[in-house]
Amino acid sequence: MASTRSMGRAALLAVGGALAATLTLRYLTLLLIDVPPEFPPLEGPGPTILFTVVASLAAVGVHALVRRTSRRPEAIFRRVATVVLLLSFVPDLWLLSDGAAEAFPGATPAGVGILMTLHVAAAAVIVWALTEGVPRQEPS
Repeated sequence: MASTRSMGRAALLAVGGALAATLTLRYLTLLLIDVPPEFPPLEGPGPTILFTVVASLAAVGVHALVRRTSRRPEAIFRRVATVVLLLSFVPDLWLLSDGAAEAFPGATPAGVGILMTLHVAAAAVIVWALTEGVPRQEPS
């Protein structure tokens, strides 16, 4: 069983790493890809920070639950994370629908593609951090 200290480090790495990855990727992609400035999810770093922190903390909680209830927690967590990642694309794709046009002006395939890429980056860092990022130490 992993120590509380190593699990805490993994959680910090998941949240901090995902935040660093998404903010960096957001910055770089917006330099290269023109997205209308009125597209709310990308008009500033705030939404990226909020959604990344919330998703990271939720993943840490799910990971802790899976570790307590499963004999194969890492494999189960990877599967859960994959399903959640795929489900996270649904609201992004909805942004391209006629129903979202009024609430989310400026939504373009490029902007939605950036959001989906941010989801993938966050998920990759979170899963890595929680399953392999910090060596597990046995309690002494």
